Amino acid sequence: MNNQNTNRELYDEELEIDLRQLLQIFKKWSKLILTMTLICSFAVGLVSCFVLAPIYQANTLLMVTQATEKLQTPVNRGESLEDVVSTVSRMPVLTMNTYVAQLKSETLMNRIIKRLNLNPQQYNAYTIAGMIDAQVVKDSNLIEVKITNTDPILAAKIANALSAEYLQFMTENNQEQMSRSVKFLQEQKSATDKELDRAVAYLGEFQSQPRGVAVLETEFAARAQDAADLNSRLKTVLIEIQQLSAGVQNLEEQLNITPQIIYNDSSQETNPLYLSLAEELASKKATLAEKEGEASGLQQMLSHTNRELDYLQAELAEKRMEQDKLQREVERLQKTSETLAMKQTETQIAKSIDLGDTSVVVVSEASVPKSPIKPNKKLNVAIAFILSFMVFTMLAFILEYLDNTIKTPEDINRELGLSVIGVIPKMNQHNIRH
Repeated sequence: MNNQNTNRELYDEELEIDLRQLLQIFKKWSKLILTMTLICSFAVGLVSCFVLAPIYQANTLLMVTQATEKLQTPVNRGESLEDVVSTVSRMPVLTMNTYVAQLKSETLMNRIIKRLNLNPQQYNAYTIAGMIDAQVVKDSNLIEVKITNTDPILAAKIANALSAEYLQFMTENNQEQMSRSVKFLQEQKSATDKELDRAVAYLGEFQSQPRGVAVLETEFAARAQDAADLNSRLKTVLIEIQQLSAGVQNLEEQLNITPQIIYNDSSQETNPLYLSLAEELASKKATLAEKEGEASGLQQMLSHTNRELDYLQAELAEKRMEQDKLQREVERLQKTSETLAMKQTETQIAKSIDLGDTSVVVVSEASVPKSPIKPNKKLNVAIAFILSFMVFTMLAFILEYLDNTIKTPEDINRELGLSVIGVIPKMNQHNIRH
């Protein structure tokens, strides 16, 4: 415990000595440090005021009416005709970064030089682009454009010229895009109309063939009516056969119980009732046989007619399917032609009145800046003061470290290994008088 206290006291003593030495060194060089710091700060202030050219900044704000975070993807095959035509006839929706990049394009820079009639030997596309700083305002479709130049009037002119030329550039792009769209729509409509004419002609030929849908429908209806008539006749004959069969059975029963011979007192004769029943039974059996033969013939005819109906139905279904396919193709081509014509008209109208799906609007025009943004005299002097103070303070400590002359009794003991018996204090005139 005693050793710890002793070590702590030695550490505190060494720390106190080091701090005292540092303060002494700073006090020794303080005048030089402060003098050089003030000189450097004053020099920086003079340079900021009289040497550095003032830089002015003109600001303008643009708004893109349509933009997206991702580039628009090509049209998929599964999309509808309306989607395809709409995509073709409008400007592509670009990213905000693309619009920002366009603001510094060489084309726009050259147009600004021409618009403002700037000296081409002094200004080119590269120098104009170097003046421009365009950034997207966070979470918006706004683009903030900053133009910096030593001439405040020229900075404002370049900013406004950039906005005007960019608007004109986008308008020209819209016009060019819509011109291409009109041409594309015209070509597509012409090709569609030719295809439509071929489809209509083929449909007409298909409908007018000898065994077309209409002919097959008429034939099928007639054969169906024949089958219905045969079926009705067959039902009637079967009912008649059923009735005749019942009559024959009844006559046979009566005939079985009727005596064929009648016996008198001295003679015998044939029973007239028996003969009558026998004749009637024979007549009904003959009629029954005739009706059964008729029924058999009707059944064969009905079976044949039904087979013909099956064949006709299959052929008619195939022809109807083909005709419906041709009809749907004609309707599709008609709709396509109408859609192309409508979109062509809309695009021509939009082109004539200078409309486009994508446009740029100037939210605020640039005004002539009244005060420069650079150089910031106060900030430059403050930075110069702090840096100079730090540099010269560090330099003072380095010089003090490199100075190996003996200045304190501790230096004698450290360097020569001798003990100091006494120290004569440094006297000045003030101490001597007293």
